[in-house]
Amino acid sequence: MPTGVTHGGPEVMRRLAERDNDLVYWGQAQSPSHLIGLAAPGTLVTGIREFFRMIR
Repeated sequence: MPTGVTHGGPEVMRRLAERDNDLVYWGQAQSPSHLIGLAAPGTLVTGIREFFRMIR
């Protein structure tokens, strides 16, 4: 299953996500909180749109 992630944490998180998933999108986000969807909703929406463009 294609997987997309928008994440604001360290790069090690990407390696962990790639280990068990078909990672097709990785978006780095700048957020004052680990809850990117609440702290930076525009960044999350951009990531979701980009992911769906990639899997079409």
